[in-house]
Amino acid sequence: MEFLQDISLKSLNTFGIDARAKLFLELDKESQINKLIDNVKKIPENIFCLGGGSNVLFVNDFDGLIILNNLKGMKIIESNDDSVVLEVSAGENWHNFVQLTLKNKYFGLENLALIPGKVGGAPIQNIGAYGAEQSEFFVHLKALDLHNFQIKTFTKADCKFDYRTSVFKNKFKNRFFIISVAYKLFKKPSINLKYAELAEEVRKIPTINPDPDYIFESVCRIRQRKLPDPTVLANAGSFFKNPIIDIEKFFQIKEKFEDFRGYEMPDGRIKVFAAWLIEKCGWKGFRSGDAAVHQNHALILVNYGNASGKDILNLSNKIRESVLEKFDILLEPEVEIVQ
Repeated sequence: MEFLQDISLKSLNTFGIDARAKLFLELDKESQINKLIDNVKKIPENIFCLGGGSNVLFVNDFDGLIILNNLKGMKIIESNDDSVVLEVSAGENWHNFVQLTLKNKYFGLENLALIPGKVGGAPIQNIGAYGAEQSEFFVHLKALDLHNFQIKTFTKADCKFDYRTSVFKNKFKNRFFIISVAYKLFKKPSINLKYAELAEEVRKIPTINPDPDYIFESVCRIRQRKLPDPTVLANAGSFFKNPIIDIEKFFQIKEKFEDFRGYEMPDGRIKVFAAWLIEKCGWKGFRSGDAAVHQNHALILVNYGNASGKDILNLSNKIRESVLEKFDILLEPEVEIVQ
């Protein structure tokens, strides 16, 4: 374990932003956590824990310590005839983990295929896609408290999961280094086709009786068709959350725009599509220098090569102002902005 100085983060974030870290530390073994605790006097107050870098925008150089999570490993901690609980190290690649669960015939996560990032980021963001969220399968996580350097276990209730958020994005933001996450998966498949686009994709070949592997493949096809590969075109996926509005506002907008769509949440409010709002404001395909809105998906901001973090942030702020002015809806970033 070695503290490095003045390290470029360009290859460690999918936006390809060439920010630099004043101090940098990579952890790839859980045993190193004890060494980190022993070196507490070397650790500055300003700490940011970095996983896959797929949901972060560095606006400036980071004047503190970046801890890169590369912890690896997976083990079964509970098993019976119906289910299994897997404890997964936080530095494991999420998509590879989903693939491995299917290979071992542990079911549940197939709708969450091809989401970029690492396992440790999944509960922080409460990732979800195509009718599923990681919180449905979450059991607990272990994390290091960077204030007192004690290891704490968080239950599902402790995490306070909500739409694309958790306690780690507000009350405990940047306070905990995630060590491992436990998920309960099932030994008998249960096909989830609640999401209309996925159901439509599956029905393209009506003779196929969909199983979890086919759901996994279908999700991958949709994502690859719609979303730019960050290894080819730098981006962090969906930049904004889909906003949730009250039903009165929904019908006010619906009167003016017949193609306005949304779906009802359990509390009666309506979740609407941020991409539709952005596109209606004329931003789809917009480019300013190397900062741009993707030509095929208005929810994705991209870096064509040399955009700075400030360039991307400025573009996102203009989009937010435009949507607020036209629809009286304030978009909330899904990407974590590090200034």
